[in-house]
Amino acid sequence: MRNHFFHESDTHPSRFLFSPITLIKGAAVLGLAAAAVWLALQSNETTPLFWAVTALFAGCSLALLLLRFRIPAAAEGILLALLPAVCFYLLERCTHIPEDTMKWDAVILNLIFYYLTAMLLLLVTGRAKVCAYVLIAGSALTGLANYFVILFRSIPILPWDFYSIGTAASVAGDYEYTVTFPLLFIIYGFLTLFLLAGHFSLASAWNVRKTVCESFSSGKKLPGREKARILVRTAAIVLCMSCFGIYVHILWQPDVDDSFQGLDNTLFTPNYMFRTNGFAVAFLMDLRYLRIGPPEGYSADEVKELLSLQEDDSSTSVPVDTNDSPNIIVIMNEAFSDPAVLGEFTTNTDYMPFVHSLLSGADNTISGYMYSSILGGNTANSEFEFLTGNSMAFLPIGSVPYQQYIRDDIGGITKQLKSLGYESIAMHPYNSTGWNRNKVYDFLGFDEKRFISSFSGGERVRKYISDACLYDRIIRSYNTKGDAPLFAFAVTMQNHSGYSDGYDYDNFSVDVEMQEATSRYLNTYLSLMKVSDQALKDLISYFEQEEEKTIVVFFGDHQPNDYVINPIYQANGLHFDQMSLEEQQNRYLVPFLLWANYDIEEETDVYISANYISTLLMDTAGLPKTDYQTFLGNLRQEIPVITANMYVDKNGTFHTLDEENAWRDLLDTYEMIQYYELFDQ
Repeated sequence: MRNHFFHESDTHPSRFLFSPITLIKGAAVLGLAAAAVWLALQSNETTPLFWAVTALFAGCSLALLLLRFRIPAAAEGILLALLPAVCFYLLERCTHIPEDTMKWDAVILNLIFYYLTAMLLLLVTGRAKVCAYVLIAGSALTGLANYFVILFRSIPILPWDFYSIGTAASVAGDYEYTVTFPLLFIIYGFLTLFLLAGHFSLASAWNVRKTVCESFSSGKKLPGREKARILVRTAAIVLCMSCFGIYVHILWQPDVDDSFQGLDNTLFTPNYMFRTNGFAVAFLMDLRYLRIGPPEGYSADEVKELLSLQEDDSSTSVPVDTNDSPNIIVIMNEAFSDPAVLGEFTTNTDYMPFVHSLLSGADNTISGYMYSSILGGNTANSEFEFLTGNSMAFLPIGSVPYQQYIRDDIGGITKQLKSLGYESIAMHPYNSTGWNRNKVYDFLGFDEKRFISSFSGGERVRKYISDACLYDRIIRSYNTKGDAPLFAFAVTMQNHSGYSDGYDYDNFSVDVEMQEATSRYLNTYLSLMKVSDQALKDLISYFEQEEEKTIVVFFGDHQPNDYVINPIYQANGLHFDQMSLEEQQNRYLVPFLLWANYDIEEETDVYISANYISTLLMDTAGLPKTDYQTFLGNLRQEIPVITANMYVDKNGTFHTLDEENAWRDLLDTYEMIQYYELFDQ
C-alpha cells in the first residue's frame, strides 16, 4: 500500500559500479569543483584549511558517487524538507552573511518562495530527485552569478538585466574571475547536495505519467481512480501557482516594508535592499518596476503648458548665426576617471598630465567633475543622460533605458542640432548590438552610425580599438563633411575592463605604478589613463590649428570596479560603508571638460551631472535650446547635480532622493517632464 510518497523500484538502472550516468555525473561535478579550486588559487587561497576542506569534499564526493545505497524513506523526506532552506542559505551566503543582515520576517518570506518553488517542482515533475536537481542547480547558478555581477559592477542582478544578456555575454570574457575561500566552501556545499540528491528515490503518489502513457499506447480508458489522481494533482498545481500569485501581489504593495519590519523597499540602494530582503524577495519586489507608471499627479497637458512657459535666463546664452555654428565633438570615454578623488596616493609618473592641466585652468575651457549615476558598468546610462537630458534618478536603479524603455523616436540634443542644420554621426568601436545602440541611435536621430566593422585594421591597445584610432576617424569625418557643421558623438572602448591582462600585450605597456602598494589592476588602469590622456591632447592640438569653430566635450562614463581602486582605500584607511553621503559620492566622480578653439568664458571646479551637460554645451555654443533644455538650464541653477544616487542643491548640500524638503517640488516637476519626454510623447 503506497502513501503520499513511495520508493521507486529497487532495480538500479545499471548494475555496474561505473555506469555511464555515474561517470557523466562524476565528471561534471568534479570538473566544476576543479574549476572552482583553480579560480580560488588565483586568489592565493592556499591555507591549510583550504586544502583540508578540499580533501574532505573530494572524499565525500567519491563516496557519494561510488557507493550504491538507498536513503531510507523517512530520512529522505527530512532531507527533502530541509533542502529549500539549505539552498536559500547557501545562495545568500554567496554575497553576504544572512544572519547578520536579515531579520526573521525577511527570512520567512524568502523561505516561502523556496518552499513554494520546491512544491511546484515536485508536483510538476513527480520525482524528488528531479525536483532537488533543479532547485539546487538553480540556486547555485543564481548565487554564483550574483556574486560575480556584484564583483564586476558593484550592484546585484536586477530583473531588467535580462534585457542586457547579449551585451553582457559579449564582454564576459574581459573580466577576471576569482573565487575566495568562503565562496569555494559554498560551491562545495552545492555540489555535495547535488550528489546527495542522486540517491533520492521518492516519487509522488500523484505521478501518473506512466499510467497515462500506458493508457494512450493501449487505447484503454484511464481508470476512474487514475482520473481522480490527475484531477487532484492538477488542482494542487493550480493552488500552488495561486499561492505564488498572492505571494508576489503582497510583495508588490507599496507599503510592504511597513507590514514586514525586516524589509527595505528603497529601490535606490540595491545592495542594501538585496542583503536585507534576500535575493528572491528583493528580485520579485523589483519586478514591478519593469514597467514605469506615471508619477503621482501627472498630466500631459499640464506638462506641455509648463514647457511652453519656460524662459531662458542663462547668462551664457548668446544667440549667433547658425551658419557660423561651431562643430561639436563629444567624447564619452569608457571608464575614464581620476582615482585621486578617492584618496591620496603617489605614482612614479603623472597618469593624466594633460587632463590635470585643463582641470587646473586653461584658456577657453570649462572644467571640473561630473557625478555619474553608475559605477563599474551600464555605460549606456551615461549616454542616455547626456543625449536626452533625462536622469536615471527617476528610473529603477540598475535599469538600462536603451534596453528597456526606448522603443521609438525620442528627443534630445541630436535632433535639436539636426534642426539647426548639423550633420550628426555616432561612433563606437565595438559591437553594434551592445546596449541596443544599433536601434537606439536611429531613434535618437543620428544620420550615421559607425561600429566595430568601420574600424577594421585600426590601432588597438590591448584588444580594443584605441582612443587615438577613434579620434583619427573623428578627424576624418570632420575633413570629409559638407558645409554643415558636424556633431560627432563618440563612445570609446580602449579602457574597458578587465585590468588583469595589462602585461600580456605587445601594444601596451604598464608604465604607471602606485608607490604605496603593488596592484597590477590599478597599475594597468592608470597606464590606460595615460594613453587616453595623450590621445585627447593630440585631438585638441589638431583642432587648435583649425579655423572652423569647434567645441570638444570630454567626460568619463563611470569609475572602474571596486577591485581596481581598493588599494587606494586601503592606503588611506578608508571604508565606503563608514563614509558620509557626500564622501561616498566621490566614488562617482569623473573628469569633465568643455574646450573650444575660440573664445569662450572659462570656468574651473564645475560640478555637474550628465543630464545637464548637453544644456551647458548649447549655452556655450550660443545655440537655441528646446523648451526641455531651457527647463534643465533653469533647474541647474537650483539643483546643479542630480544622479541616480543623490542630488546636490545650490548651497552645496547633498541629499538622498527620497528626502522631503524644499527641493521636492522641483524634483517632482522634473520627473513629470521626463515621463512625458520618455514615455508619453
